[in-house]
Amino acid sequence: MDVIEKCMVIIANSGEGKSLAMRAIKQARAGKFDEAEIDLKHAEEAITKAHQAHSELLFYDAEHQDLRINMLLVHAANHLTSAGVIKELVEEIIYLYKTR
Repeated sequence: MDVIEKCMVIIANSGEGKSLAMRAIKQARAGKFDEAEIDLKHAEEAITKAHQAHSELLFYDAEHQDLRINMLLVHAANHLTSAGVIKELVEEIIYLYKTR
């Protein structure tokens, strides 16, 4: 398994998810809630791709127990975690925009 490639998939898709989620806030702030929901849907799709790559690494490590932890892997995991948190917060912020 190419761990570097999997890490890059996690980083790229997590970053895409974060960017789309942040764009969704801007859409909601402008009252464009349909566009915000589309951006959130795409953010979820990107974050799901990152999760899939992360899960592949977890399953590989569980089976082979030879995965070396390095800074790139830690960096990728941090991106994935922050993407998930940001998306959840964006959902709440959009809800607040809708209800004001």
